[in-house]
Amino acid sequence: MSIFDRISNLTKATVHEVLNKLEDPVLMTGQYLRNMEDDIRRAEENIKGQQRAAGVAERKLNEAVQSVKEYELRALSELQAGNEAAAREAAMLKIQFEDKVQQHTLEMNQAKEHVLELQQGLSQAEEEYARLKEKRNELAARAQKAKERAAVQQPNFSRGIEGGDAARGFERMEEKILEWETDLDLSLNSRGIHSEASNAADSTAVNEELDRLKEQLAKRNS
Repeated sequence: MSIFDRISNLTKATVHEVLNKLEDPVLMTGQYLRNMEDDIRRAEENIKGQQRAAGVAERKLNEAVQSVKEYELRALSELQAGNEAAAREAAMLKIQFEDKVQQHTLEMNQAKEHVLELQQGLSQAEEEYARLKEKRNELAARAQKAKERAAVQQPNFSRGIEGGDAARGFERMEEKILEWETDLDLSLNSRGIHSEASNAADSTAVNEELDRLKEQLAKRNS
């Protein structure tokens, strides 16, 4: 297998792993829960913001109410003193603060109503989150059981799978070992044959030498 084939296989394996994770229902439900947690945190922040807004509006309302009372008393005091111009100015300021009382009352009520709406939505979201979290635990347990059943039902790879890489690998190993065994047997047989031939050659040479020596002795004695 070339390096490019290996890289291609690794890339394909990585892609399939990512796709499997994306399609994993347990992981998907976990992501849903994390999204809900983010929504709940944002709702809590919005509630705090609206509560602060309601508090500011209420404080301004109280200040405006107090100003209305003060300018009314001042206008009365100026009229009693015969200072109509000062009384008119105090009366005008009283009216302006009465408008502010209405404005801040509306702002405060709207903020409080919004707080109630957000709190109701938050309560529902928390209940739904608790329900889905329990459901996710159930799904996770079911998924684990399914994986365990699948693992039990998987074939035994040690026996080989027809057409599979593991089986072909073991077949190649067996072929190689058979080749080694065959070569070893041939080598041993060849050594035996050469040994026998060598022994035979040595025996012939000895006999010939003895015959030559006998002839030489015979000539000397004649």
